[in-house]
Amino acid sequence: MPDTVRTLIAVLAVFCLLYAALTGWRFGLRVRSERAARRKGLLLNLARRALPPVVAGVLILGAGSVLALPGIGALAALIIGGGLAFGLHRGLAEMQQDTRILILLRLGASLGLTLGWLWLNGGA
Repeated sequence: MPDTVRTLIAVLAVFCLLYAALTGWRFGLRVRSERAARRKGLLLNLARRALPPVVAGVLILGAGSVLALPGIGALAALIIGGGLAFGLHRGLAEMQQDTRILILLRLGASLGLTLGWLWLNGGA
């Protein structure tokens, strides 16, 4: 895999993981304020949406390390981050707690943090 592709995958993985972290923080605040029965249902729905990509990313990481494939860590991080971001985003949408402004703010903050990470790492 060329270095440019590896770098692009790493940057996208960092973006997805940062978006998942910001969305997870908001999701956690919202879930904490729910009743216990509803909280269990919301967490079960989150596991149903986010767990399969996370398991797939871990399996890809394991297979890549056994086969000694270069750059597989970034791909696994992209799959894991994307799965978490999707699951948490859908969880907030299900609770009807997301407006377009909040989504755009989280995307902008994730983009800014990703660009800051890229700048600090000297262009990845």
